[in-house]
Amino acid sequence: MILSKSLSLLFSSVTVNRGDRVTVYSIKPAIRLLYASSVSFLFACAPAENEGPVNLVTATPKSPPYISSKAVSTDCGVVFASPPPPGFADVPGKELTEMPEALAKRQAVGADRPLAETDIERVSSGYVLIEPGYRKPAYLVNNDKEVVASFENDYFSFTQLQADGSRLASGNLYSDYFMDGGGNRGCLEEYAADGSLSWRLRLETDDYIHHHDAVKLSNGNVMAIVWERITTDQAIALGRNPEHVAEDGHFWFDGIIEVNPETAEIVWEWSMRHHLVQNFDPGQRNYGVVAENPGKLDINTFELNRDGSVNADWTHVNALDYNEELDQIIFSSNYLSEVYIIDHSTTAFEAQGAAGDFLYRWGNPENYDRGSAEDRRLFNQHDVQWISDGLPGAGNIMIFNNGDPKIRPHSSVVEFATPLSDDGNYALAEGSAYGPAELVWEYAPTDEEIFFSWFVSGAQRLANGNTLVDHGASARVREVTADGEIVWEYAYDDGAEGPHMLFRANRYPVDHPGVRAIIEQ
Repeated sequence: MILSKSLSLLFSSVTVNRGDRVTVYSIKPAIRLLYASSVSFLFACAPAENEGPVNLVTATPKSPPYISSKAVSTDCGVVFASPPPPGFADVPGKELTEMPEALAKRQAVGADRPLAETDIERVSSGYVLIEPGYRKPAYLVNNDKEVVASFENDYFSFTQLQADGSRLASGNLYSDYFMDGGGNRGCLEEYAADGSLSWRLRLETDDYIHHHDAVKLSNGNVMAIVWERITTDQAIALGRNPEHVAEDGHFWFDGIIEVNPETAEIVWEWSMRHHLVQNFDPGQRNYGVVAENPGKLDINTFELNRDGSVNADWTHVNALDYNEELDQIIFSSNYLSEVYIIDHSTTAFEAQGAAGDFLYRWGNPENYDRGSAEDRRLFNQHDVQWISDGLPGAGNIMIFNNGDPKIRPHSSVVEFATPLSDDGNYALAEGSAYGPAELVWEYAPTDEEIFFSWFVSGAQRLANGNTLVDHGASARVREVTADGEIVWEYAYDDGAEGPHMLFRANRYPVDHPGVRAIIEQ
């Protein structure tokens, strides 16, 4: 019976299995007889049926390699520093511009408050990395507020010290199309422990640019936020209300890319454009009930400018973090006042479909029609992150909650626990918003000590349970206890006219390899 079935294959094709590849050959009539003889011989040597079945192994075809449409090069071009907001201390040598009255009013909040005294018994040991916006050099300051070492990157950068002694930097490039976004960078680079350049990546073309934040993964790859530019006509074809598009004809989507710096190749990416819902245009495929699709973003959710216009940059993602244990990514939309978690274990192809939808979102349930303005918890936030293992609150989410000058003109730092289940999913009751309703911890100074940083800023949980808080708009850094007491405070001031800013500020232990490398250079 086996022999007759095998011989019948000769009149159609033969399947040959070579490891991970399956090849199908057509057999010409002239050689079928010879092949039949060979098959008869092979089956004569095969085990009899009563000795057990013959195992025919079929290999699983591999997915085709992912090739991104985004070009990556290793040449970042000439040094460039994008201009700061009007009135802020500019690149040295340039004339100071006038600060608008509304902005000056925000900037003045708390600016005259004297610095708190250092409580040496309760402050964390280590050094704080100070890298003021648009100024060089960056430096490390100790608890006595003394500069212990300084360094310069090639570009005006946001620097992160790595556990191997290297430093990851994200620098500014000029762009004809993305200059108005605020936070555009375009160049990623890494410096070795001895200060030499290890690699450099240009993540910028006319169609996309890296902006704001990046993280290095344990496999050596880097993950970065990008803006992707399309036309407003393309956005309208995705269900955007044509009355609410930018006048310049551009529309930006936020996305995330993972790049191998050794090969300068994008190996994984995710884009907001693949995870949209809208209830405006029933003729489009993504038309649906917003409340029934919490895993997607309503393309018609946005904030109008004061003059009634809208920006090409309508979501303005400004931070991301990666959780290796969960293989998940969290990122923060400043303009929509919401944070999102997505799955990184998908392939780049799967990330374009339902597998790439939000696993979780929090901060502004009105965005997906499962809450009202009264349920909003986040206001133009920055620096979202998982609290790292080994620290108090490990696994919780912490965010610098900037506030809104129109409806909530004060800042806070919030910590909350997600409704995470053992299988990596997040609990969501039907018709309800994602929890939690209550915070684990909040730093919210009293009215007597007005605290408002209307942009940039961040926070970091420390090993002793304190939290380092970057009041970025005024270039001040404070360390606070769990009870909100300030035990250390520092202000950057290089004597230049106009206020300064700090995008981030982090404290590193005295024995951190990145710290030692800078001090010992």
